[in-house]
Parts: sequence; structure tokens; C-alpha cells
Amino acid sequence: MKDNNEDKIDLTQYFDRFYISLMKLKKRLILIVVICFLLLEVRTVFFFDTVYSSSAVFIAYQNEQTNVFSQSDDNDDLLTTFSNLLTGSMMQKIICNELNVSSVPGQISLSRITDTNLIELKVTSPQAQDAYDTINCIINNYSQVTEIVMSDVSLAILDTPQLASEPDAYPDYLRSGIYGIILGIIISFMITLLYTLLRHTILNEKDIKKYLHLESVAKVPYVPSSKKYGRQQNLLLSNPRIQYQFKQSFSDIRLKIEQTHKKSGIQVIMVSSTMPNEGKTITAVNTALALADKKYKVALVDLDLRNPSIYQMVKGQNISGNIIDYLKNNFLYEEIINRFNGYSLDIIYGVQSSQEATELLSKDKMQELIDKLKSEYDYVILDVPPLYMMEDALLVSQYCDTALIVIKQDYVNSFDIADALEELNERIPSILGVVINQVKPTLFGQNSHYGYGYGYGYGYGYGYGKK
Repeated sequence: MKDNNEDKIDLTQYFDRFYISLMKLKKRLILIVVICFLLLEVRTVFFFDTVYSSSAVFIAYQNEQTNVFSQSDDNDDLLTTFSNLLTGSMMQKIICNELNVSSVPGQISLSRITDTNLIELKVTSPQAQDAYDTINCIINNYSQVTEIVMSDVSLAILDTPQLASEPDAYPDYLRSGIYGIILGIIISFMITLLYTLLRHTILNEKDIKKYLHLESVAKVPYVPSSKKYGRQQNLLLSNPRIQYQFKQSFSDIRLKIEQTHKKSGIQVIMVSSTMPNEGKTITAVNTALALADKKYKVALVDLDLRNPSIYQMVKGQNISGNIIDYLKNNFLYEEIINRFNGYSLDIIYGVQSSQEATELLSKDKMQELIDKLKSEYDYVILDVPPLYMMEDALLVSQYCDTALIVIKQDYVNSFDIADALEELNERIPSILGVVINQVKPTLFGQNSHYGYGYGYGYGYGYGYGKK
């Protein structure tokens, strides 16, 4: 019974992955269906062969045969021989000479009418007149090709040929369209299935344990962007209209930090991701807000020196200095502290990008800054670069007590994440856990109750080189 349950869980995981892949690719898949529909319609319009047929029904019998309508095995042999003669090269030459053409202007076929010894002679051609002339030529001259081999065989014409007044068939645009849609759906299904099987990404907490051997701290759901309040502001806990589940996920992160702080006294927490565009910065900002909302004194520092992003999300007023100016000894510590109104939260911004990030983060000034922050604040949240880009995140890790890793659902290969975390584990005492970000609804998973639209997303930016 246990094995059956496990198999069922695995099956639902595949269905969930397939569904997420389908949602991710849906625009492209719809395009494929439309293209297949149009291709088959175009083929029907431009390449449909309009043909006309003219036919005659007759009996081929031997002259001494008393009952020409009787069936026998000889009739089958007779039909085979007769068919070879009437469609052979000799008859083709006769037709060409008779009609004064270079080749036979139609296709000749003979067949027995089911359950009878009646033979149908049919000529099919793009032109009705050609089909009619060809079949009449055959009927009038068949004896020239049969007299040597089948001199004792005669034809009794029962149904004379007629000039076709309309083609055999008209283009069926509805059927072509349906076939195109079906073909597009089949191709889309195969692409989605292949995409699902080849992607080894993180989908839920079980994947976190299976591939990374870590604990999932929270699942942050999609939240639709709002034109009225702006994309970044809409995703902040300071927004009174923020979705409840979104807010609750950061309460889970805060509780995890509080529990770990009581056990091991952690203060300095780095927030990072494996790759860009996974949502590490918005996670760092909201984690700081969640802690500050509980009256903890919190410092938030933007240490993503190559691509600072906090300033774009929580713009402060009258900012004098920033982290780069401080590390270059251009400003004092007191001059780079900026208060976030309404919260016991201070922010050290990074405004402009710097290509000297590695050198600046290695300075003694950096250690001095962390020591001051630890002495004045309950928690210090550091927004650091992605782990898989440069060495910057690993440099920052030496100043931290723990790390919070942000993983965008179904985005980065789980093996790449594992490689990055293995390297981080060599530099930092412990990893607090994983935040699964931008969680999508699934068919069978626990995420389906969120019910949010697919509108959540914020760009990370640019300027990183692949490690």
C-alpha cells in the first residue's frame, strides 16, 4: 500500500511539472497550433488537385461463354490481363496518336465492382474533356491491343461514359483546418512533454530536500503587477494592498530567522540566488521589512555592487553617500545610513554600479562596516550578487552568519543550484534555508490554492559575466 502511494505522488509530480511547462510555453504552443492550421489551409488553397472523371461499366467475356454474367476464377485472371493491356504502353501510344498529344492526358484504372463480374473503367484528368476523350479512345480501340493475346474476348458496354459536369471533389477547408489544429496539438504536446522531461528544476519542497538536502523556509507566490502602484512598490510589504499569502510567506521567513537567532545567535544574513532574475533583492527587502515590522532594529545593505537594485525598489530621499563611496573612503559611516520611514529599518544603498566590486568587498573597510552594523542592529540583511555569476557573493559570505537562498520555481537547473551551494557551504557556517519564489498554481500540488494570476515578475538586470 505504501509503494502505491509513493507511485501516485510521483505521478502527480509529473502532472504538475507538465502543467507548469504548459503554462510557461502556452504562447509558443498556441502559435504552433495556429501555424499548423494556416499551413494546411494554404496547402488546400494552392495545392488541391481538382480532377474530373469519366467512367464506363462493361463485361469482358470470352466469345464461347454462354452466361456472361456468371462469376468464376477465370474472370479474375481475365481482369488482370485486360487491365495490363488497357493501361500498357501499346494502348498509351494509340491514345497519343488518336488524340494527337505527347502523353496520355489522364490516369487509367480498371476495377471489379464488388460481388459482380462487372468491370469499371475510369479515366481521371485535370480536364473533364480530356478524361472523356481518353476513355472513348480506349473503348473504340481496345481490340487493337487485345486481338493478339485475347482475340476471343469481347466487351459488352453496360454504362457508357459521360462528360463530367463537375469535379470529383471540392476543397474541404473545414477538414483541413481541423487536421491542422490536431497536428498542432500533437506537436505542442510532444514539445511540452520533452520540455518537462529534460528540465531538472526545483518545483516544491520535496525537490528542495531531494536535490539540495535543505529546508524550505517559505513559498512566495505570484502577485499580479499593478499599474496604479507600480511593479516594485506593489511587491513590498509596505504596500497596504499586498496579497495575504505573499505577506504570510515573509512572516514564515521572519519566524525562521527568529527561531535560528534564539538557537545560534545569528545576526548577519546574506540573501542570494543562483542566477539573476530569481527575486533575491525583493526577498531581501521584504525580509528586512518583516523583521522591522516586529520592532527589531534592522539594517539592509545593498552589496550587489555590479548591479545595485534596492534603490529602485525603495527610493529614499536626500541620499548623500552609498556603499561604494564608503568603501572608497569618500564618506563616513554615519553619512551612508538612510532611514526607511515608518519602520525601524535603515538602508545602505548602492546607487551606481562598479566594476571594482571584488576589490572593494575584499577591503578591511568591509569588515569594519559589518562589525559596526552588528553592534547597532538586531539583524543585518545583505543583498548580494547571484552565486553563479562572480566571486562577489563568496567574498561577502565570510562576513555572514548564515544565508537565505532564493530559488525561482522551475527556473534554474537543480544541478547548477547544488554546485553553487556546495561552494557556498565551504565559506559559510550554515544555510538558513531556501525560499521558493514566484510559485505558480499546479494541478495537484499545494500551490494551487494561491490562485494568483501569472503577472508577477521583476527584472534583475544585466552586466554579469558567466562564471
